[in-house]
Amino acid sequence: MQTDQLIDQLSQGLRPVLRHALAARLGIALTLGAAAAFAFLLATLGVRPDFGAASATAPFWMKWAFTLGVACASFLIVRRLGQPDVGIGWRWLGLITPFAVGLMMGIGELMLAPPEQRGALVLGRTAPICSVAIVGLAVPVFAGLIWAFGRLAPTKPVVAGAMAGVLASSLAASVYAFTCPEQTVAFMITWYTLGMAACAVAGAFAGKRWLQW
Repeated sequence: MQTDQLIDQLSQGLRPVLRHALAARLGIALTLGAAAAFAFLLATLGVRPDFGAASATAPFWMKWAFTLGVACASFLIVRRLGQPDVGIGWRWLGLITPFAVGLMMGIGELMLAPPEQRGALVLGRTAPICSVAIVGLAVPVFAGLIWAFGRLAPTKPVVAGAMAGVLASSLAASVYAFTCPEQTVAFMITWYTLGMAACAVAGAFAGKRWLQW
């Protein structure tokens, strides 16, 4: 069989891939995963009882600005990593920025507080459950991303898995904000980040196993 004939046979029945197919597939996975995480939140922790009053305060929106900022930046990276042999480039800056801003705000908050109150600003009332809850809520989102990657072609499975963990946990943290009663940046940047870091590590191991192709 000549090469031209082989190419013609292999290309028969191929359908063009939509330009935004990758983003759409990831979007479906994230939407379904976030919906499942929110349903799990309602069934377990519930929404904070003072949700209406809290929604009029700056700390309430600060948590969503942070978590959704991380989610948007990590989505751009995950979308790139779903393609073979592409670089991430400047997108790392978008991911680092929310953490850097939150860290500076948290340090400023602690410096302005009396020394005897600094521990309470970091620990709050819910430190023992915050990071654990974020990891738990991230599970359905991460599962959706693993499904999405099944039709993609990542060539850096460990990095892709780690970033999928960051994306899943940042969305999970956004869901957790519906119940989180804490009001300080120091608490958020400590315990939200810890939950995301745990998911990044778990995602790296999962990526090595499930994102190989």
